[in-house]
Formats: sequence, structure tokens, C-alpha cells
Amino acid sequence: MVRSNAPSTESTARGVSNFQSEMDHLLSSFFRPMRQEGITGWLPPINVSESAADYEVAVELPGLSPEDVNVELHDGRLTISGERKSETQSEERQYHRVEQVYGKFERVLKLGMPVNEEAVEANYNHGILTVRIPKSEQAKPRRIEIKST
Repeated sequence: MVRSNAPSTESTARGVSNFQSEMDHLLSSFFRPMRQEGITGWLPPINVSESAADYEVAVELPGLSPEDVNVELHDGRLTISGERKSETQSEERQYHRVEQVYGKFERVLKLGMPVNEEAVEANYNHGILTVRIPKSEQAKPRRIEIKST
């Protein structure tokens, strides 16, 4: 009889299954709703960009309406908050998996330069909130003329 040091097909399958279970657990704990101050919530993903003239913040808020979201700018901090309410689950249906995250959220961004608070604009289109924050005139780069002597 020839003995092999290679694991059997059964032990290999069991190892793969255990690995898959561990990865499922790791991923589900990573994407689990955040808890802060006793409130279950979530953090919508954002993109922040900057040009010479302004900052732009884009926030993914699928399923929310503009009335569900609050945007404030105070002391150089942009705060975007709101709540995605859970859909009513029916007793007539048996849910096998619920991955959508519900609850309150708040994103606070500190802006690095003075901004023109009076000219801030917020638009909501296809589940994306875009906030445009113009920089103040003193914060915009200015070309300095070089004089020859």
C-alpha cells in the first residue's frame, strides 16, 4: 500500500468549507452596522474632491429622499446626517437574508480652507447627494506677476 502525505479530498473540502465560513463571518462583521451612542447606524460612502475654486462632496444615499437628509456647514465643518428607515417586514414573508443597512448616519468633514458659506449648493440626483462648497476669495490661489528690475 502506498501512503501519501497529501490531505484527503474530504479533509481538503472540509478545510475549504471552514475557510469559507471564516471569511463569511469576517465580511459580515466588517459590514455590520456601526454602533455609536447606542444607535445602530451606517456610514454612506463619500467622495471628496477639490479644485482651485471649490470642494465637492458626493454621498451615496440610495433609497432616501432629500427630506431624509440634513446638510449643515458650521465653523469649517460640513455635516451630512439623516436616517434610512427600515421597510416594514411582513409576517406573510419569511426573510432568509437582510443585508440592507438601516438607521441613522452622520458624516462630518473638516474643510481645510476658508469657504464661502453663503454660496454652498446641494443637489440630489439618482441617489447621489452632491454638495458644492466654493472657497472664499482669500483661499483661492492667486497668480503673482513677476516684475523684472
